[in-house]
Amino acid sequence: MITATKVFGRRKESEEAIGWLTKPSVGDAEIEVSKVSVVSIVGHGGMGKTTLAQLIHNDDTITRHFDKVIWACVSTTFNATTVIRNILENATWATNGASTLDALQKILREKLDSLKFLVILDDVWEDKTDDQWGKLFAPLRAGKNGSKILLTTRMKGVAEMADQVMRGENKLLELQGLDEDDNIELFSHHAFPSCGLQDDAAFKRTGEQIAKNLRGCPLVTKVVGAHLRDNMRLDYWNEFLMQSLKHFYGGSEDIMDVLKLSYYHLPPVLQTCFRFCSLFPQDYEFQKDQLVEMWVDSGLISQDAFGTQSLVDVGEKYLVQLTRKSFFDLRFRVDLVGQEDRESGYYVMHDLMHDLATNVSFGECLRMVDGGSLENVPSTVRHIRVELIHNFPTEKMKKISCLENLRTIIIVKKIHGVEENIGIRNTVEELVESSKSLRLFQTELQHRSHFASKLAKLKHLRCIILQYTRESMSGVFKLYHLRRLIWRSTKIGSKQVRDVGYLDRLQYVSYGGSGCSMVPVARLTSLRVLKNYHITRIRGYNMSALKDLGSLRSLSVDTLENVDNQEEAKKAKMKEKKCLVSLRLGWTECDGVRSRTDELILDSLEPHANLKKLCISRFRGSRIPHWIAESRVANLVELDFNFCEHIEELPSLGKLLKLKDLTLRGLIRLRRIGQPLNASGDGRMESFLPPSLQKLNIKQCLKLEELPLLPPSLVRLDIQEVGLIRLPRIVKLHISSDESISSKWLHIMVRSCQCLTSLEGSLFEQKQCIQVIREMSIIDCMHLESAPFPFEEMNELREIRIENCPELRLLSGAEDKLPLPSLKTLAMGRCGDLELLLLESLQVFTNLSNLSLRNCSVVESLPSADVFANLTSLRIISLIGCRNLSSLGGLRSLPRLEDLELLNCSKLAEAGLSLSFGVSGCEEEPGSFKQIKDIMIDHPALLLVEPVRSLCPTYRLQIRDGSEMLDAIEPWLLRNCTSLQHLWISKVNLESLPLSLSELSSLETLRLYDSDQLRSLPNVPSSLQTLFIQKCHSELRKKASERGSLEWNKISHIPHVQIGGYCFSKGEQYNKYTGFQVQEVMNHTNKTWCWSTA
Repeated sequence: MITATKVFGRRKESEEAIGWLTKPSVGDAEIEVSKVSVVSIVGHGGMGKTTLAQLIHNDDTITRHFDKVIWACVSTTFNATTVIRNILENATWATNGASTLDALQKILREKLDSLKFLVILDDVWEDKTDDQWGKLFAPLRAGKNGSKILLTTRMKGVAEMADQVMRGENKLLELQGLDEDDNIELFSHHAFPSCGLQDDAAFKRTGEQIAKNLRGCPLVTKVVGAHLRDNMRLDYWNEFLMQSLKHFYGGSEDIMDVLKLSYYHLPPVLQTCFRFCSLFPQDYEFQKDQLVEMWVDSGLISQDAFGTQSLVDVGEKYLVQLTRKSFFDLRFRVDLVGQEDRESGYYVMHDLMHDLATNVSFGECLRMVDGGSLENVPSTVRHIRVELIHNFPTEKMKKISCLENLRTIIIVKKIHGVEENIGIRNTVEELVESSKSLRLFQTELQHRSHFASKLAKLKHLRCIILQYTRESMSGVFKLYHLRRLIWRSTKIGSKQVRDVGYLDRLQYVSYGGSGCSMVPVARLTSLRVLKNYHITRIRGYNMSALKDLGSLRSLSVDTLENVDNQEEAKKAKMKEKKCLVSLRLGWTECDGVRSRTDELILDSLEPHANLKKLCISRFRGSRIPHWIAESRVANLVELDFNFCEHIEELPSLGKLLKLKDLTLRGLIRLRRIGQPLNASGDGRMESFLPPSLQKLNIKQCLKLEELPLLPPSLVRLDIQEVGLIRLPRIVKLHISSDESISSKWLHIMVRSCQCLTSLEGSLFEQKQCIQVIREMSIIDCMHLESAPFPFEEMNELREIRIENCPELRLLSGAEDKLPLPSLKTLAMGRCGDLELLLLESLQVFTNLSNLSLRNCSVVESLPSADVFANLTSLRIISLIGCRNLSSLGGLRSLPRLEDLELLNCSKLAEAGLSLSFGVSGCEEEPGSFKQIKDIMIDHPALLLVEPVRSLCPTYRLQIRDGSEMLDAIEPWLLRNCTSLQHLWISKVNLESLPLSLSELSSLETLRLYDSDQLRSLPNVPSSLQTLFIQKCHSELRKKASERGSLEWNKISHIPHVQIGGYCFSKGEQYNKYTGFQVQEVMNHTNKTWCWSTA
């Protein structure tokens, strides 16, 4: 999720769009497979279309109404394959390596099936090619009725094209300029960040007139306001009003002219940094460190006049200035608990700003996305970025060989697993070799054949980022200007590691994915990041090697048991490292013996007060260091103690006013946090946990019986394997009983707390707390008896998991108080009185989408058809260990079932054993499922139980135990022969498989586990893409590997095969571990990676 910055106006437009999007569709009770409504926001560039879409995206009404809300940036290059992949990635759905349009469409269709979704397509331009629109919208038709598409565009033609293709109930919102009052307020916010226009009457009059003349265009208003903020002279403001805005009418050319004016008023170095960003596509999310490092590596930033700041510090200052002037927008994602993650903001250029950067960087920067962009390349180009390089013909790539003065080369593949073109790779290597002025080289190609020796001749290189090089990098270690060196290699010798230590200007190094564990760092005084550094007693690898690394920002140190005393620890000079913001201090293991020496050593490793993140792991002392206890690291935001087994007591940490995230894990002797609650009578916040704490995670602290009062800022409480005898309360604020403690949602997890017997007197009895609980999990609390859950007031509760709490008893009168209007996930099992109560209340959980029953022994039958018919959102049902369950009740009436899991339900399996399958064919019965995606069972007999036997079509079947009755599933397979795509069976106790497998015309994946007796395969359908057989008979392994044999012929057409450790691709055998063809291993040619999963 993303957050919009402070927004002025647009309330009316937002409410109108949300009203359209949440308006019930005609026939909402039925699935409409052909029409999805489209709402289009149309407006000129800079009018705030994306900002309005962000407001809609984050609105709570929207998140309540839709099962899934997905954001996808589209921009100028409209390609259905790219957009669908973007949708899947932004929805955090795995693509499983799929790269073709058909494969991605299929994944998206399966994911959206029966979901009520909202897909937001931002910044769409394509209004001509209905073919690409049709390919994009095809999988979007799979959703539940009421699904919507929201798109933003500058062109009405785009909205008309989307309407024409989708043919749904469509709406158009034309975005006009902001109202005058809103635009004046926006201008004031950017021109006067600390005061309003009313502070000076003359500025007020001129500023209001300027804001009025900007025609309500938010982007221009922001840019002009920021520009004038740096020119606080009234005569300049009047001149700007009379001259620069004289002919401004709000058209596209007028807007671009104003943006150019602001650009040309930037200092030259800011202009250069801004132009560099044209190398990246529209809507690219720049990470601060990534962007600034590239500016520095490419030679765009010079030392400040006094030389007091590092180049990176100067670059960060430039980024702040460009953001303040609205050339970049700083955005934040929203995490799973609804919080802005302020620590991981990213920067985005408005599409008009990207257009401006592309315009003013012509002849200097070149972004190559297809062969057409290689015509008439100016010889003055200094920076290039090549995307999807495998799409470029070799002869076209050679057209850039004339670029002899390149400073930056970035090669991006994006689609991994595509076989590399050797000609392309050679052309890139020739280009690099001829670029004698090259500063930054980054590639995703797999370079070999002495390429490192060619790089070693480029003496100006500042940054090298290589992927999977297979040769020695020793020549590179003579490039003494290198700032960053990142390479992944399977061939790293100790001498190479030692040679890294001679690159004394190096600021970041990582090799083989292991950080720089054994690099001699004493001479690397410019290092900013040092990961996984192992302390030894060898000179050059001890604590004193860190003493001169004053530029470190992030440091991770291991094996501190090799530090002998506090004098040696002091040699690291940790307190002098003012730039250090992240620190991890770790011992190898906590051996059960308390170490007084470790306490003194940790005291001596006191960092500078600027530190923000601290993790202490496997510390062997019994007390925390004085510098934490005395709050001398007052800027801490995150604090972790991991497996510090001898710590018995922690202070409350209440004076760490900025601490937001506290984790205590594996403190097995910890008994107390802070002083007893009655030790101080004034109830001041600093007597308890930090006042800004948002996340509290305590795990594996079995002797900890009580917690201090929790601050009202808390949004996540995670307590697992802790000896608490009672849960804490939220500290009481001076608010009325009707007010909630916060506008943020609260997520609670309590697990394996065996001393917990009651939840009375805890935060569950605080009204202002329970009103904001979004997720609640109480699991494996075996002795919990009393739980006063006030369900009638938990209107925001979306997920409840209560499992393995067998003694749980409800308070009197709770039986009829279970409305829970927002509940989407219900997971329960062995939860005492709650078991039947929750199951009998299912009919009122109308928004329920996921139901899980685990070890519910009192459940003999699922609810009736009338109950299931009302659960129109329920898509996933999991029944595990319900040993007395003998009937699935009215499950047939469930209209949206998508996934069904039946495991360890013995009586249900017995019921199936007593049945015969009957006549084949897929009978359409009233209320039968239209389709189901996934069935997982542990006994084939469950396929004989109604309504499972009637499920048709089914896409995926998994059988956990196929040792019995496997032949009984043949009729079921034949019913689903045209739909079944994936079949997984474990414990195949057969010498051969059912012949019916050859009739599964849509089967793509067949996976068999523990099939020791399997000697032969049936003919498999031509659709099969993946065959995986684990632990088959040696006879089958042997025959499958013999070219021309019967078994080989059966699998020779399949792209991905693994049989008993042997890998094949269309009949050719491959090495399981390297992915090379067996006969080609020596010369490393014709490489193809083997798909395999153990």
